[in-house]
Order: sequence, then C-alpha cells, then structure tokens
Amino acid sequence: MKKIMNLLFLAFLFSNVSLSSETIQLKSGEKWEGSILGQDKDSVTIKLADGNTKVISKSVIRKVSFAKKSESSPLKIEPQISEKEKKIKEEKELAEKQKLEEENLKSKEEKQKKRENQLSNAKRHYLEGSFGVGSGEGQSELRPFFQTIQVAGLLFSSGGQAELQSTPYKSKNHSATTRLFYAWDRFTVEVRGTEAKGNLDIGGIQTLAYGSGGGSSSSSTDRSANVLLGNGDTKFQKLSSRVGFSPYPHPVLDLQILGGLERIWTKSHQEVDSVGGITTTGINPNRVSYRETNNSFKGYSLGIGFEWKFWERFTLQGQVLHLDMRGPSSFRSNEFRLDTTPFRYNHYGLDYQWKSTGTEVNVKFTTKIKGDFSLFVEASNMTLNNKLQSGYITENEGGGNTDPSQILLKVYGPQILIPMLYDSKTILSYVQVGANYRFNF
Repeated sequence: MKKIMNLLFLAFLFSNVSLSSETIQLKSGEKWEGSILGQDKDSVTIKLADGNTKVISKSVIRKVSFAKKSESSPLKIEPQISEKEKKIKEEKELAEKQKLEEENLKSKEEKQKKRENQLSNAKRHYLEGSFGVGSGEGQSELRPFFQTIQVAGLLFSSGGQAELQSTPYKSKNHSATTRLFYAWDRFTVEVRGTEAKGNLDIGGIQTLAYGSGGGSSSSSTDRSANVLLGNGDTKFQKLSSRVGFSPYPHPVLDLQILGGLERIWTKSHQEVDSVGGITTTGINPNRVSYRETNNSFKGYSLGIGFEWKFWERFTLQGQVLHLDMRGPSSFRSNEFRLDTTPFRYNHYGLDYQWKSTGTEVNVKFTTKIKGDFSLFVEASNMTLNNKLQSGYITENEGGGNTDPSQILLKVYGPQILIPMLYDSKTILSYVQVGANYRFNF
C-alpha cells in the first residue's frame, strides 16, 4: 500500500509540473541537472547539460526541483510589474517635487518675513546734533612756495633774498566740530563744520644779496646773512554738506554711498624779524615782515560710509571719501626795511590757482549714556595734494617794481620754476571728544 501511495504522489507531482524541471535529487544524494524530456510509470527521462539523455528510475528519486522558464515568465509578467513600478515611481517623484516646492516656498516666505522685520527695524527718522573739541595738526601755509620764489630770485639776478625756515610745516592746533545729521529711512543728510586754530614760532636764516650787475656773479654784489625770529598763527575752516543713500538697509550694519560739496578756507599770519650785521658797503639788512597767506578751495566728495551697532548701546561709524577740489591762493608780504632813515616800506604778493585731490577718513565711536544722549570720540584725517595750475607775482604799488629778480620771476616763475620746485599739501588731522543728542520723530 505504501508503494502505491509513493507512485501516486510522484505521478501527481509530474502531472502538475511542466517539463521544465532542472534538478533531480536521488536518495543516494546524487543530483542530476538538465531538462526533463518525459516520464512514464517507472522512470523519468532527463536531458543533461552536456546534451546526453539519461533515464532515471522513479524508485531512486528523492526529490525533483522544478524551475520556471526564464524565456516565458518575463514576457508574461514584466510589463505589468514595470508599469506598476513606473506609476509608483512617478507618484513618488511627484510627491518629492511637491514637498521640495513647499519647502522652497516656506523658505522664501521665511526670508521675506525676516527681511520685512529687518526693514521695519532699520526704519529711522531723527535729527541728531553733536559738538566735539580736540587737538591735532594742520598744514596750510604757503611758506615753501614763498621760499622757492626767493631762491629763484637769488639765482636769476644779482639782487634778491633766499629764506630757509626751520619751523615745521605742520603746526599743532586746537579744533572744534559742529555736526547736524538728519536720517530718514534710506537717506541721510549731514552738515559738518570744523575750525582749527594754532600758533607757531618762526625760526631760520635769510640770505640777502644787493647789487646792480646783471648776474649773481657780479663783482658789485654785496651779501648778508640774517637770523629769522618771529611768531605766527594759523586758522583752518572746513564746511561739508553730504548726502547718503543705503542700497540695502540693515538694523545692525548699514552701508551707505556718500556724495557732497566741500569748502575749505585757510589763513596764516606771520610777524618775522630779520636781524643781521651792517654790510661792508654800509647797507643795513635788518627788516620786519608782516606776512599773510590765504587759501580758498571748493569741490566735491565721493565715498562710502558705514554704521555698525553692537551690544545695544555702542555704535561705530566711519567715512572714507575722495576729495576733488580747486581754488586760488595768495601770499602778501608787507616789509619794513631799516636800511634807510627812518625806514622804507615795500610790499609784494603771489597769486595762483591750485587743483587739489586727496582723501578724508573719519572714524567715530559712540556710546549711549541715557535715553537719546550719548558721548563719542572721533578721529579724522584729511590730506590734499595740490598741483599748481597758474599764477603770477604782484608788482609793488606806487612807483612800480624795479627789482630785476621780481621782473624775471613774474615771467618765468609760474611757468618753469614753480612746477619743478614745489608741490604743496593741505593737511588737517585731529582727535575729538564730544556729545550727541538725538530728536526722534
């Protein structure tokens, strides 16, 4: 009965499987792989991989492993699986795209909201007044130019004078600055006025030449060396009006484009005593000179400014500007000569035009004290390089000018000597402390 049941099981097994079985495992453990060609009641015929055919008795077979035909299965089910996977993939990609768009939209909204908050916090509408005092250095006198003219006169004629002052070109000064600053959102308007005053002591030597010959080597030339003693004072005034614009307002760091109009006035007075011994021909070289120089420049400024607020109560402000200016300058000397009795009065002057370019840098540190009241410390430096454009020498009033050196200088000085021997600078630097008060609207 048991034998019959095994035969029925094998018959049922082979009857429900296509002839595409691949592996027959015997009870002995041996395996045969290939394609089953057919079967009968007692045996199974299999075609091995090497092409040979083998008949195996069913009584020795333990198990038959069947495999699906690779050539038929993909053709039947792959299109259905691929279409399904494609649909799932498309749905997944669409979901990811929608999620990315939502994230981008959310990020954009957050950035826009953040920028709106920044613009709201950066809004301003106030008028601020400040006043500061301090000290520094300035250079505005025309003494180097005057000395150049004198040296040229001594070289070109038998008569004339040359002067060399040991006084430093830069002089100490005390300064004060008044500032009004109006801000309305992106725009600012600033008006700033600075005045600096200083005193200086005059010292140096002076060489005088007297003669009626036609050159410096004339045998009739009489020379004298004088000592220079004296004092002077300087005055420097600067007025600036500037407009600023913030391309990207920010409540913490504000950067601005600046432009404005600039005016500068400088003046110096000197009282100089020239003291020396009587010459061998009896000429008295002693004299007293009252000298005055004036500069007046106007032009424009362009640059950038910044304002950085930190730790709630501190602010650091700054400006870096390019200045382009031009204007006239003059020198006047009223000289009292003691070589005759009681004395002889002589005066002359120099007038010329300059083109000036340079930079101005301002840095201001402010700290709030209470409410709208604050204190500050500010450092500033302005340097202008002056290039001569034109000029002439003024003759004496009254009887005209008979000094050959002055006549020659009037013709040749501005055209040849001045550009070669002289390059002027106008400088103002200071450190100031002061107070601000702000009126908020």
